[in-house]
Formats: sequence, structure tokens, C-alpha cells
Amino acid sequence: MDALHVGDMDSAFAEVLSTGDDLLLVKLMDKAGPVIDQLSDEVATEVLHAVSQLLMEQNFFEMCLYWVQQVASYGDLSDIVYCTQLADIVIENGPDVLGIPMEVKMEILENLHEAASSLELAEEWDGSPPEQLLLQLASAWDIDPQHLGK
Repeated sequence: MDALHVGDMDSAFAEVLSTGDDLLLVKLMDKAGPVIDQLSDEVATEVLHAVSQLLMEQNFFEMCLYWVQQVASYGDLSDIVYCTQLADIVIENGPDVLGIPMEVKMEILENLHEAASSLELAEEWDGSPPEQLLLQLASAWDIDPQHLGK
């Protein structure tokens, strides 16, 4: 994880993803914070795929929600768009901004749907509830949330 120490988030995440070790990925996600804006589309897609799977685990639920609603910036320095959630990134930059394949989008939405009904947030959670994130992302990706979980 030398790449992390020099600030190369893309290489750090690619290296950890290549190991297939979810615990190591969770440690990196926790240490780096949500850095989707610093990842290539390919690595961002893999991280979001992992996040969608980890959403289903109570121990990682809140951290994954934090990643889904991350604060990110896109564009060059003369035209920075500040986004407060993944949904905002998609709304501001189009549904294909991160190159997320449809199957990963569906997995994120389906797991948000299931997690929202089966997992509990801590009382001190001050982020957006999973139901709200689900509706925002479904709308931004033009996916009907009524078909989730069926």
C-alpha cells in the first residue's frame, strides 16, 4: 500500500481490489475516506460494486452509506462541480459519468433497498437515509425503484 502513502488512491485501491480481501478493502476505505473522485472509472466501478455488496453487512453499513453519499468534485480547476452525493454526481454529470455498468447500478439499488428494510442505522447517523439515496440514485439512473427486490 505504498501508493496510499504517496497519495495515489487509484493505485492503492486497484492493488487492494486485486487481492480480493474485503477486510483489507474496508480498512483502506476507512483510512482514505470516500475518494471516488480520485479513482479511474474502472477502479471506481469495482469499488462501488464492493460497496454494494458490503452494504448488506451491518458492521459496514454506515461506512458504505457514507461512500454512496460522498462529497466529491468533478471537472478541472476552472469548472469544479461540487457534489454532495453519488446521486448528485450522476445528476450533474449524466448517468454514465463514472462508467458504472447497469448490473452494478442495479446491485447498488437492490442492496440499498434490502438494507433499508433489514439493517438499522445508529441514532447518531446524520447522513441521508438509505431510502432517500435509493430514490435519488434510481431517478438519476432512470431506473424504476418499484421493480427492485422482485
